[in-house]
Amino acid sequence: MHHNSLIWKIEGESLPSPSYVFGTMHVRDRRAFRQLTLVHEKMAACEGYAAEFHLDESMGQAEANAMQLPTGKALSSFFPAKELKRYRNLLLKSTGLDLANFEKVLPFVVLNLATEHLLAKDMPEPLDQHLWNHAKLAGKSLYGIETFQEQMSVLAQIPLETQVKMLSGLCANISKFRHYLRRLAEHYEASELQQLYKMVKRNTKDLRPLMLYHRNEVMAERIAALTQQQSVFISIGAAHLSGGKGVLRLLKKKGLSISPVKA
Repeated sequence: MHHNSLIWKIEGESLPSPSYVFGTMHVRDRRAFRQLTLVHEKMAACEGYAAEFHLDESMGQAEANAMQLPTGKALSSFFPAKELKRYRNLLLKSTGLDLANFEKVLPFVVLNLATEHLLAKDMPEPLDQHLWNHAKLAGKSLYGIETFQEQMSVLAQIPLETQVKMLSGLCANISKFRHYLRRLAEHYEASELQQLYKMVKRNTKDLRPLMLYHRNEVMAERIAALTQQQSVFISIGAAHLSGGKGVLRLLKKKGLSISPVKA
């Protein structure tokens, strides 16, 4: 599965008609939108549209609570005062985010927000949100491959110490992290799925089984079931597609035919 493509056609004898899976990114950087015409074209050929989770699901209190630090904990308590002040200034200057506004929020949530702000914000909304809105306006049946609760449960399994370490690593070397994100965006723009996957794989380290491999199995299972019912255009994070344990390989193991769609 080393072909340079972000869009893959899913076919099989048991399927009513072809479906497609597309590797997306949650960014507003213009480079991520380069294949929009082709994406819209393939989406138009399908009855349904599926994102990683149903974007119209309103966040309940349980999900909101899942993003919060345990009772009695505060973000500032994890850092020495001098270090906290330095990190706060660096993050504010680079992303516009003020750590003081996230006292009760899990470090990983802050990390995700910072990631979003470190790349260019050329477009009015992130790519995944744009695709959802486009599918909705087109009257597609809308689905989520995972539930928002499931995504929150993954977050809950990342040890707090690990989250603090990750946020600290970002704040201590923002320029290095921005370079990493830019390289990801470059690979994405060039449809270099394997290189993008390798970068994310290296970066996730011990969290790979939790953040990639287990979720890939769940996604492949649900994609296979969904495509049995109708033709669906499916958008999931690009890092989930490639690799020996990636969604493309898992779909192939289920007897489906997977082929790259060239831009």
